[in-house]
This record gives sequence, structure tokens and C-alpha cells, in this order.
Amino acid sequence: MSSHRKRYARDKDERITQVVRISQEIIENEDYDNLSMNVLHKRTKIPIGTLYKDFPDGKEDVLLEILKGFKNKFDEKYKKIDDDSLRDFFYNSLDIGRKRRKFLIALQLETLRNPDSFIMKARKYANDIDFNLFKQVIEYICGHSIENEKLLDMLAIWKAVIRQHIIFRNLYGSDEKFMNLIIKIMRGLGS
Repeated sequence: MSSHRKRYARDKDERITQVVRISQEIIENEDYDNLSMNVLHKRTKIPIGTLYKDFPDGKEDVLLEILKGFKNKFDEKYKKIDDDSLRDFFYNSLDIGRKRRKFLIALQLETLRNPDSFIMKARKYANDIDFNLFKQVIEYICGHSIENEKLLDMLAIWKAVIRQHIIFRNLYGSDEKFMNLIIKIMRGLGS
């Protein structure tokens, strides 16, 4: 790779990191509706054309990039799943979600604005990342291996139910009750 391409790739990574950080600040401290490519341009000083080159579909792509960051935090922590780590995984998922509740609401809003487009984009995102940790968790719960296509469907349900529990502040009762519910749902889907 030429030095120009290496620099561009490094600069792109730095830009994406900056956009993600500022976008999270806007979502958490202001309001999702305040997030736009123009606002990001003004706050980052990144040319608008470059922002759209990095994030062709604007806010949708920014939200999906933020999701990648959440997933990477989990991959570093859990190497092997057992009863204790499963419980820790659930509680950490809920804790991170609660700290990013406004982000989850923004994600839900974006999905509701254009469901077909966002779901298609989210599926593409799902194909671009490694779901090995979630595969381990679901296979541990089910007690057997799960093929990848079925796994993606199960993860979609998992994430939707967890988001609802967080957004609507313990919609399914206590966290313990909720964890037991998710385990039953995953076992049922995995059979």
C-alpha cells in the first residue's frame, strides 16, 4: 500500500473516531434531532464532502458506527461463556444500554423513520462484523450450535427485546426476571 493510502486510511480512522465521539455527545447531551451532517461538519471541521464519503447515508451510518464500538467492548471482556459470565454478560449489556439509553432511543427513531432502509443497512452491518461472542452466548444458552442465518434472526430478536426493556425502563420486570425471559425465548428459538 502506498504511503498516501496508508495516511488516508489512518486519517479516515481518526475522522470516524472523532465523528463517533461527537455524535455520542450530541445524542446524550442534547437531542438526536440536533445531530446532522452539517452540525458534525461545524463541530469537527471535517469537510462535508469527506463526511459523506465516510458516511454515505449520513446519520444512519453514524449510528451503525457507534454500534460497532459497543460490540468491540464486549469482545475484549468475554473469552469463555459459563453460568457466571453469562449472568455478567446480561448485566453488563443492560448497564451499557442504560448508560446509552438516549442512543438506543435514537436508534429506534431511525428505524421507525424508514424501517426497510434501516433494517437492510443493519443487516449489511451485521454481515461486516464478527458475532462470535454472541454466537457463544446463544449456543451456551441453547446447548448446541446454531447456524449463522438462524443466529442473525435470534440476535435481532435479542437486541429488540433488550432495547425495549431499557427504553421503557424495565418493561419486563426486574433484570433477573428479564434475564430468565430472554433465556427462555432464545432456547425456544434455538430448538
